[in-house]
Amino acid sequence: MTANVGRTTMLHWGEGSPAPVVAGVREKGITFSGEAVDITNDDSSGWQQLLNAAQVKSVEITCSGVLVNDTLRADYFGNARMKTAAFEYPDGGVVTGSFYLQEYAETGNHDDAITFEATFVSSGAVAYTPAD
Repeated sequence: MTANVGRTTMLHWGEGSPAPVVAGVREKGITFSGEAVDITNDDSSGWQQLLNAAQVKSVEITCSGVLVNDTLRADYFGNARMKTAAFEYPDGGVVTGSFYLQEYAETGNHDDAITFEATFVSSGAVAYTPAD
């Protein structure tokens, strides 16, 4: 994989093909988590041992940017907080699944644009499709 400019990673939220891009995003991140299964026992000689399988897997997507529309706010208050999200890499690889809009925040300074931050958490299986 070659280095890329961060703005070329896209975050899509909602239905459609392609799904709409979250407007105004400046920063985005993705975290893959997998809780380890502890199988430590008396035969482990005091060393922790983990099963090579995740007990619970999850994905969290965060983004922040300049507020240019009220889509995320409207989804939060309109109970449309569960939608398809896709995190698209510049090479064409995509992480996609059903995500819940867990947190949404807006900040406005008197001499700057209103900004927002949002956190989406996975619900169910998430898939990664590598680039062609």
